[in-house]
Amino acid sequence: MLNVVAEKQCIDFTDRQQREAAYYDQYSTTHEVQKVDFAPATSDQLRPWSPYWSLVRLVRDEFRDSSQKLLEFGSGMGVTSTVFAKVGFNVTGIDISEGNCRVARKLVAQYGLEDRCDFQVMPGEMLEFDDNTFDVITGVDILHHVDVPVVIKELKRVLKPGGVAIFKEPLGDTILERIRELKLFMKMAPRDSSQDNHIHITEDERKLSREEIDLIYASFTVETERRFSVLQRFYRLLPKRWWNMVWKLQRADYEIMSRCKTYEKLGDIGIFVCRKTA
Repeated sequence: MLNVVAEKQCIDFTDRQQREAAYYDQYSTTHEVQKVDFAPATSDQLRPWSPYWSLVRLVRDEFRDSSQKLLEFGSGMGVTSTVFAKVGFNVTGIDISEGNCRVARKLVAQYGLEDRCDFQVMPGEMLEFDDNTFDVITGVDILHHVDVPVVIKELKRVLKPGGVAIFKEPLGDTILERIRELKLFMKMAPRDSSQDNHIHITEDERKLSREEIDLIYASFTVETERRFSVLQRFYRLLPKRWWNMVWKLQRADYEIMSRCKTYEKLGDIGIFVCRKTA
């Protein structure tokens, strides 16, 4: 505990950042990750209906050689960082929670990948890296936790010219999201802060707004935007014993989206492949 306190005393967290750090310090204690599934990066399976598998595949396609530096912004307990280290990247993971970083260091050591990974407690609003440091930046469900304009500016600063940033985020710009905000649905599936195994929600997180999505487009050359999750978003209305079958809803969404681009626009999970060209 003394090490955690000492680490945090060196960083001037805002009130929001302190709440987020405290939440994930607790979550990492009660839900510590002990195993990594490398299949998204190492198998021949594709699973294009899965947002997570799709992101990992996109990042893997950017791998050229072991000299490439990858920044995982919001690295959490290190699962995705461990996967990217397995691919061959030199990974730096930053997270606001020392508890998350503690688990991440333990996880990469478990798989003998500690020489390819470094985890640091650091807010995305103040990156302690030189300009043009990283070849690849990734973020999995993290932008909607932060001050997006400040973080996007910082991420672009530390990304090399020609480098790529790939984000997966929940989106709040769809008509279904406005319906989701109706009192009936909020009563059936509230968005209160939660540390549930399946649903962990912090007090301050919000889905990305249309203005924030536009900022991504204004800051980078967005090569790809893909959307997921129309039917999938309603899985919480099902009995919990069926929640592990969510992939079937993902696959149904994918099949429909493959045939109807209008349907894809309803998706509330987005993947953005962003190139730094200026």
